[in-house]
Amino acid sequence: MKLTPKEVEELQEKLLIVHRVISQENRFKSFYYQGIDVQKKFKDDHGMISKLMELDDAEDLLKNCIIELEDMKRNGQSFTPAELHEFLMDQDWKFLYKKYGMKTSEDVGKLDLGMFLELI
Repeated sequence: MKLTPKEVEELQEKLLIVHRVISQENRFKSFYYQGIDVQKKFKDDHGMISKLMELDDAEDLLKNCIIELEDMKRNGQSFTPAELHEFLMDQDWKFLYKKYGMKTSEDVGKLDLGMFLELI
């Protein structure tokens, strides 16, 4: 499937949001619910966010997808680990949330991730 530069950018932004939400949830669970199996359900059409939350390596999967999308934008030039960390930290989260109609991270289910599903 061939993506336009705009589609690559949009998909990357959505995956950045999903990565952030999953990362925050994992940290929250490891701090507050250590040793207790708590599954938070997100309201989304395909149940994709909830399924990703169940994966042990969801954060790594999403990071790899973000890196591959950046490779597409940079014509094959990859992030170094330091650049990836900086890239994740430099995001304007308020802008991204507003752009995709989200008020809080719990609105992550509003994201249309159909393009992501097609690619994987």
